[in-house]
Amino acid sequence: MFKLITNNMNLYNTVRNGEFIDGSSLDVLIHVRSLVHFGSKILTHPLCGNLRPNHQPFRSVIIDERSGLVDLDSLSLIEDAVRVYQSCKLIMPEEIDEATLKDYAYIDAELMKESLLQFSLLTPNP
Repeated sequence: MFKLITNNMNLYNTVRNGEFIDGSSLDVLIHVRSLVHFGSKILTHPLCGNLRPNHQPFRSVIIDERSGLVDLDSLSLIEDAVRVYQSCKLIMPEEIDEATLKDYAYIDAELMKESLLQFSLLTPNP
């Protein structure tokens, strides 16, 4: 089953199957790493968008929830992403003014849009 893991409430409210993480973009990646350890496979790159971590308060990742063997490619991807984010000073959503926060949320949603369509995760009228 496909699932969106995100700290972007605007995006979370538009999907069929998602999990909202109340925290930073790094918190999202750490949670995804935990899911990978339990057998989930990452379907979207955890560093998509080519934006520096300190310029991206929102992070969204689509996974295929599974139970079983650890997918080594997914594990490598998420470990690398966590290391990148841990090496930066992150901006937290609560540190940003409302207008800028909406812009960041929009960028995150746009980066995920095609993948959400591909995996049939968008609700009928987002």
